[in-house]
Amino acid sequence: METLKKNVSQFNADVRENAGYRYSTNAPYSSIAAHARQTSVILERIPAGTRTLVDIGSGDGVYTNDVKKGRPDLEISGFDPADEAISAASKRFPNVSFTTANLLDPESLPRTMYDVGVMRGVLHHVSDPESAIRNCARVCRTLILLEPNGNNPILKIIEKTSAYHIEHEEQSFTSPTLRRWCRAGGWKVESQTFAGFVPIFSPTPFARVMKALEPVLEKIPLVRTFGAAYTVLVCTRD
Repeated sequence: METLKKNVSQFNADVRENAGYRYSTNAPYSSIAAHARQTSVILERIPAGTRTLVDIGSGDGVYTNDVKKGRPDLEISGFDPADEAISAASKRFPNVSFTTANLLDPESLPRTMYDVGVMRGVLHHVSDPESAIRNCARVCRTLILLEPNGNNPILKIIEKTSAYHIEHEEQSFTSPTLRRWCRAGGWKVESQTFAGFVPIFSPTPFARVMKALEPVLEKIPLVRTFGAAYTVLVCTRD
């Protein structure tokens, strides 16, 4: 059965054209600011005592390496179905072990069981999100899942009108849907956080204003639930 969406080819094309993904390599300020906040949220949620971590859907390796820089004590690996992205990551970041694997093909997955798995902005790219979450249990004991905030109505409009979002088959899921999929996959949801207010592809002046407002906006319950850029769930095996 075909498990890869056509966006895998698009991501490989991005690597050929840009030496990496458009939002991570030669990226604009908005992308840098947005992903810096994502990295900080992930680092804050890595449990004490963690020794090994796998980046599930590591892409071109830029964000995997950011986690490595934040936690140099960890043994970190990454895998992704986009083979050209994995090749670029292996050459650029030799301090991390990268392999080609498809989360929806259990036979291709690493045989190692990691303390923590990070799935950052990956679930909305796969053809079967519920199976993807279930299969994460094959590679990690704790899952940190970061996804675009599907509660945000503006994001829904962007997904239907932005050329980038359309060609990369971007979509987002509501927080109840994500929690339901996690529970169905045998995971216990320990926490859910809404964070980040800088749109990845936005004009620099606007991005700077949103970055300055971000710490305040993240403290307002309804604003963060329906206005934040992404959500982060921490799950353990139930």
